[in-house]
Amino acid sequence: MASKRRRKQQQKEGRELEHRMDQRREAFNDIALKLAATLVVLLIAAGAVWYLFYYEPGTDIAEPWRLQDSDNPDNYHESADYYESDRPTLLEFFQTDCPHCNNQVPTMKDIHNDYIGRIDLLSIGGYRLGSSKDSLADLRDFKSEHQAYWPHLYDSSGELMSDYGFSSYPSFALVVDERVVWTGSGEISYDRLAGVLDQYVEPEE
Repeated sequence: MASKRRRKQQQKEGRELEHRMDQRREAFNDIALKLAATLVVLLIAAGAVWYLFYYEPGTDIAEPWRLQDSDNPDNYHESADYYESDRPTLLEFFQTDCPHCNNQVPTMKDIHNDYIGRIDLLSIGGYRLGSSKDSLADLRDFKSEHQAYWPHLYDSSGELMSDYGFSSYPSFALVVDERVVWTGSGEISYDRLAGVLDQYVEPEE
């Protein structure tokens, strides 16, 4: 009889112990979930702070290229000749049939005249608009028609523009020390372009 009571007591104690362990496991799981939720919130907050205060868009390594000169197809321009110089390089990606690109030309002429010798300005074409794809001759005619006296380069692959992340005309990239430090798309005013360039060019003497 005593042995039977002892077994019942042991069974009861075992059930109580198991119940306490279940309670502890539940409490531990609750704490772990709360800690995980708190960690996720902290990580999101840290990411937001980094993006708002430390992230600098447009600081990717500039894609290299080798492109034909529209005036002299036997002459190829190398990106390294520009990107490794001590001057910023302003790239304009354009299409000759694009109305915005044509509207942008007077501003680019003013930029070229006012920043000559302090930046390298390059207009790059060879791209498609609808069913029309620019040829090297189209670029040469566009340059001549607008009396634009900076290099207009032909991208025979038609891919460099997308390599720089653009899909609309005109689009711009400013390269300094082989890095893209600024990008823009659409018609851009002289004041806006000049404001960007003045952050990176040497002041006029």
